[in-house]
Amino acid sequence: MTSTLSPPTLALRWTDYPLMDAALAGLCVFCDVRDPEQITPEHLQEFQQWAQKAYFTPELSGWIAVVFTSNFINYSFSTEKRQEVLRDILSSYQRPDTLSERCTIFPELQAQQRVARDLMPMLMGRGPMNFYPDGQPGLPLSGQAITALQGLSLAAPLVSGRAMILDADDKQLLLDVVSEWQKPWLKRISLSVTREDKKPIWAAARTRLMEAIRQVLSKQPRGKTHLPFAGGATIYHLSNSGQGPDAAIYTLEQPALRFMERASQEHPEAWKPLFQSKHHAADKTKDGDFGFRNELDEAMFSLPDAAPTFLRRYLLPPFTQALKVAQEGGKKAGKSRRKPSEESGNNLKAIPLAGLWGITELFLEEVVGMEKARVEAIEALGQRLGEWIVRENDKRLFRELYEARGASPLRHVLLKAMLEKSKQDAKSGAENRDLITTKDEYLRIFTEADELSRADFTLARDLLKMRVIQYLHDARFFEENKDDPELQNTELPTEKGDE
Repeated sequence: MTSTLSPPTLALRWTDYPLMDAALAGLCVFCDVRDPEQITPEHLQEFQQWAQKAYFTPELSGWIAVVFTSNFINYSFSTEKRQEVLRDILSSYQRPDTLSERCTIFPELQAQQRVARDLMPMLMGRGPMNFYPDGQPGLPLSGQAITALQGLSLAAPLVSGRAMILDADDKQLLLDVVSEWQKPWLKRISLSVTREDKKPIWAAARTRLMEAIRQVLSKQPRGKTHLPFAGGATIYHLSNSGQGPDAAIYTLEQPALRFMERASQEHPEAWKPLFQSKHHAADKTKDGDFGFRNELDEAMFSLPDAAPTFLRRYLLPPFTQALKVAQEGGKKAGKSRRKPSEESGNNLKAIPLAGLWGITELFLEEVVGMEKARVEAIEALGQRLGEWIVRENDKRLFRELYEARGASPLRHVLLKAMLEKSKQDAKSGAENRDLITTKDEYLRIFTEADELSRADFTLARDLLKMRVIQYLHDARFFEENKDDPELQNTELPTEKGDE
């Protein structure tokens, strides 16, 4: 006689469905396996024993109200009834799948029941029939799928009042990140039994993912240019609460990950202080270890689409700060003037511009995808301009270059520099009469094939200014001319959208 209990195999596997794969990752980490196919009925029994106690802790009770709605374990029921409902859900995999329909997530299995939002987040309630095939309410799921979805309790901690569900192209990354989250999450659940006061919350979902990825990378052998996993990752930051179901989606592309990893490895002397300068400590309402936010982490999710904005907001400021420090140093102290900014000076010393230019080159390579020849042309032109400004102490040229905004003013500055150098070379009889720039070089940097300005002209312009500033800073040009009015009156033009 065939038993109606545990099926011969659980038939669990990766599905490419974010909710299910996150849940399976939670179970894998809990059971200490690396593939859902290795999960056995004995593993699920172990999970069931944990869940029957943990689900009634204050921490997971709040989690359930967000992820599976308060109807999951109705608190109008008696304690015995609530335990029975939970036991029935956790043991779904042990009962036969008898519906004539196939399971939506594991179509090789028959369905056991049609479920609503209390068992599958982000669905509708049990009654409404809209938006379901054939007008039948609910989604057909097998018993294995119903039980496996409870693995979300092991993989999706609450962050800022919503469940943080990770979907990764590389399932090994998914497993590793869930492993980083699970231990402190389980500890938090355990401690909630004995603590009556409200615990500080986890916050900043995007920072939480980036911090976990850094922890993963720190534990693995890694090369200079390759990540130990493929693809990117997506956060589904969702609430299934009946008071306002919603989901925010944050996508982290692999170019951004490669940039972050290479910058931290190849230029740590510049990356570390740059990263720390964007750190915001958690306030008293947030967990000290899992409540801080980092602007640079958050901005990684805007790449590569917002590459020009990222460069102008995070990579350009330390270069412009070099000039500001010189300006402040040249002002005389008085009642109507502020003292030189110690913070600006400290930040400048902490972020070496040579290393930051190296980070910028990585950004162009990994995120922007700029051709190497164009990057080298920008670097070379910036150096020649810097050399000329230092040689002639031409502060006016620097000011005009620094304040040039559009293509026409920039061409005027370059033409003026070319003319001045050519006149000087002719007058002195110098053998080296190289031009500051050439038509071909200008076209390569700033124009398209039809000689119209490139769509990323602003990006190229800012890069040129950054390279010039780095050269002048390293040559102590700003220190030696800090009292000169030309530098005192130099301001970077404000771009549309700057904050």
